[in-house]
Amino acid sequence: MHPVFDTSRGRRGDRIRARPILRGASAMTQHPDLFAALAAPFEPNEAKLRSQNGRQLHYITARTVMNRLDTVLGPENWWDHYVPGENSVLCELTIRLPDGTTLTKADAGGYAGMADSGDDDKSGYSDAFKRAAVKFGVARYLYRDGIPAFVQERTPGIEQALAASEPQPQTAPAHASPSPQARSTTTTAHGNGGPPRSGKALFAWTKDQEQRYSVGLLKYLNSWAKLQEFPGRMVDWDAEQVTLAHAEACRKLQSIQATASEAYEEALSN
Repeated sequence: MHPVFDTSRGRRGDRIRARPILRGASAMTQHPDLFAALAAPFEPNEAKLRSQNGRQLHYITARTVMNRLDTVLGPENWWDHYVPGENSVLCELTIRLPDGTTLTKADAGGYAGMADSGDDDKSGYSDAFKRAAVKFGVARYLYRDGIPAFVQERTPGIEQALAASEPQPQTAPAHASPSPQARSTTTTAHGNGGPPRSGKALFAWTKDQEQRYSVGLLKYLNSWAKLQEFPGRMVDWDAEQVTLAHAEACRKLQSIQATASEAYEEALSN
């Protein structure tokens, strides 16, 4: 049956005229006010900014999500469970509804690639927790992909919040941006001005990137290479494997740099 229109047949087999059963999604949940409260926009001081690809993007911290869950549900009415993996963490977030039933949603988060293993673990857990909360509507509007109709109906000023969440041009001063030399380190090898061509050169380049950006890049590359069934030692990789690994390392570094401020704030606050 279509979730919006009921086209079931009557007792005598006559098809009933399609009729809308959903206006604002209230017919699809018994707790629209609760879920609207979870999905409500945050105060300006709660939504933070980070730079990515020359734009300012909004995000919230894991502690801000905890505060929302505590406020709407009560501290005793939600709990989380984590299943760590080699490259990600799965968060299973459960809430207790007013009628006593429970509802669990899950999502995975990635490690930020920090050099400190403890901080790196925290970044993965925080990312997974926030992603699981998004499935309940928490901060979903920040992703700019729309929100349920019943949230719009029950949240005054939601249009302004949606507009404010749109990416803004980067306005940070020039000294806050990486220098051209710093930006070029993700695409050049250590010392010779070109990409690494051998496993030995890639190893040296990777160690250099770790020192420059304080990230656990070597550990990440080794884990990635294991999934690709590369030889166990980087120095034994052939030219094609080195090229693929270098491209993956550059992608990872760009991802880390884009989310560094968010991840470090999460790690330091936990």
